[in-house]
Amino acid sequence: MFDGFDQFDQAFMPESTTSGHARAAPPLRRRRTIKQVVSFYMANLIVMPIMGLVYASVIADGIRLLLPIFRRRLYQLPIPGVGLARNFDGWDRADLAIVVSILLFGVITWLWCKIWIELMGYGSILAQRERNPIVFMMISIIAGVILLLDAGIFYYGLAAQTSSGWSNAPEYIVPAATLIYSCGLAVLGWWHADYHTNNLH
Repeated sequence: MFDGFDQFDQAFMPESTTSGHARAAPPLRRRRTIKQVVSFYMANLIVMPIMGLVYASVIADGIRLLLPIFRRRLYQLPIPGVGLARNFDGWDRADLAIVVSILLFGVITWLWCKIWIELMGYGSILAQRERNPIVFMMISIIAGVILLLDAGIFYYGLAAQTSSGWSNAPEYIVPAATLIYSCGLAVLGWWHADYHTNNLH
């Protein structure tokens, strides 16, 4: 009489991956306190502008030297109303390199945050190593190339500033500063990743 029920799957059968292992249930979320939220965003209001200013000033120089097309002033762009920026102090010196460097700063910060989230075990990219190894390799290579290019542009921009203004600086200053810069961005990404995952612990 009840033989037909054997044809149905178990109602609470755990989902399985292609490797045959049961997929772990997602961790329970716990709410952050108001103090944690306020502290995080207040710290961001202090840290991010400082990091972005240092980043943009050095990276923008590297972009200008490597790609002179980005030296074009913003008020020269064919956008209605942008020409008015020429009448304001500071805005008349802003160029495309500044815009690109700020965008790159956001991308690199997000990329480091994503890397740490994956290493903490809360991401979905590492799970593709077995299911889609080619996709995983492509994502890893693209991320690595972006990070190396970013460090290279910073090194090039800092080396240009050093050669023009710091003639007596030791040779190890530029690579050491580039290493500190890269580690600083990695720590910044870890900080954001920890904030976004600390309610999953």
